[in-house]
Amino acid sequence: MARRNDEWAESPHEGSSLRGAIKGFFRNGVCGEDVSGSNADNWILTYEMAKQARETRLGAYFRLQPDISDYHTALNELGAIYVSAQIHENWKRPVDGKIVPGGAALGGHAFVIVGYDAEGFWVLNSWGETWGKDGTAHWSYADWAATVMDAWVLQLGVKAPDAFGAIAGSSPSSRSGIFGIGDPNRAEILGHFINIDDGRLIETGKYASPRPEEMQETVKRLILPEANSGKGYQHLVIYAHGGLNSTVAEAHRIAGWKRADIFGRKSLYNFHLMWASDFLDEALGGMSKSTAGLAGSGFSDWLFEAGPGKYLGNRAWRNMKGDAEAAFSERADYDGGYRGLLPLLRGLDKAENRPKIHLVGHSAGSIVLGRLLSALDRFKLTNIEIESIHLMAPACTVDFFIKHYKPYLKGERKIALKDKAYLYMMSDALELAGTVGSDIPLTPSYNHSLLYLVSRAYEETPNTPIAGMQLYQELMPSSGKLRIDFSASDTTRSRSHGGFDNDAATLTTIMSRILGGKAPQKPPLPEELTGY
Repeated sequence: MARRNDEWAESPHEGSSLRGAIKGFFRNGVCGEDVSGSNADNWILTYEMAKQARETRLGAYFRLQPDISDYHTALNELGAIYVSAQIHENWKRPVDGKIVPGGAALGGHAFVIVGYDAEGFWVLNSWGETWGKDGTAHWSYADWAATVMDAWVLQLGVKAPDAFGAIAGSSPSSRSGIFGIGDPNRAEILGHFINIDDGRLIETGKYASPRPEEMQETVKRLILPEANSGKGYQHLVIYAHGGLNSTVAEAHRIAGWKRADIFGRKSLYNFHLMWASDFLDEALGGMSKSTAGLAGSGFSDWLFEAGPGKYLGNRAWRNMKGDAEAAFSERADYDGGYRGLLPLLRGLDKAENRPKIHLVGHSAGSIVLGRLLSALDRFKLTNIEIESIHLMAPACTVDFFIKHYKPYLKGERKIALKDKAYLYMMSDALELAGTVGSDIPLTPSYNHSLLYLVSRAYEETPNTPIAGMQLYQELMPSSGKLRIDFSASDTTRSRSHGGFDNDAATLTTIMSRILGGKAPQKPPLPEELTGY
């Protein structure tokens, strides 16, 4: 866990920093060696490890300055200091229980200081009882000063397994910081995502997709009745975010939903298809959440529909749709969505106690889910069905919806749609009243909603019918398995295109329908849906 929390998450390395190890301890707890295993090269966090680790948590930790008096005080008060140093060859063979200064450098090493005397510190090493005197040795102050790197002290927390999920909404992890400080780390959201970029499965870096072995642990958690504090998981929600979300923004959403336990408290498990669609965000700013700006005019609309905005938007929109297609293509260099979901869906397909599967998407997420639906036969599943589909302000075209969703409405695919496809969208009056801003001060705004802009300018043909627009609903398939709800109503109250997946009413309706019409006892609260 240290490697997933340290300063070098983007770089391949064998060891870790003290800070990384302490963060791993603080965020996950610690388990015993009896369940941890010893194969560091192929290590994964298993369900058994995580469950036991919650019993022993880290309460507080502080960094020490490289000052002998600080070290002495820490040892007197706490009894041990966690230390790293650039050790040398003489560490291998202490003489009469003492580490002789000098020798060729070996590299960084971590150990514990457990005592001191007038000449130096006593260290406890991890190299076994035959090293030094029963695993300890004397380290002179001169050698300490020449080679020490870092040092920390820590205290255990009160035994409280549930404390790991009790993080205040105002914690630093809920806010973005400069240079990514405060962004969720991989460990915080592991088990709840795969990461796709340009159609490829991302397997390295800050948000590397889970390895097959790690996905097996997710499957195990989903099928164990005692998981989720004994409530288990009856439903799996596969979620695809919209086209104006960066990978980091989606990581904040996953962490926020997990932190507030928005889904788990209703025995739902949220699993996200993170796909790098931030190019559109870079080209056009945070437009989907804009509700006001400079008054739209014929000229400003021209800038978006026919001027420079059209060129940038059309290019970004085309690339984004291409990424979604490539994620479920059969091309060897791409196919990241298929490769990432394969161990999850195959694992659940073989299990007897499997959750029901629901697809939920926002905006351009409807394009990703449509590609997934058309690729489902490739997974060769024999027991899995799609229970329901929920699309918030779908930005796919009507033709795309007919091609990829209609076969499930008509029962024409091997995998059945048990319930319905539900669409949640703004009325045409709200679409017309919306504005799209460029996020640049004093620049014009587009005078209608984002879907109008997509329809009129970003699709290849002007005025392309979009599935999420009331204006084109007469072109949508007629089916008893399709239901459409418009804002603002009791079922959905979002008044902006980007607001649906942060709208408590919409998410409550989705959860209620997933639960078979039962209103969730603890519906999501508006304050739980902010900050991401």
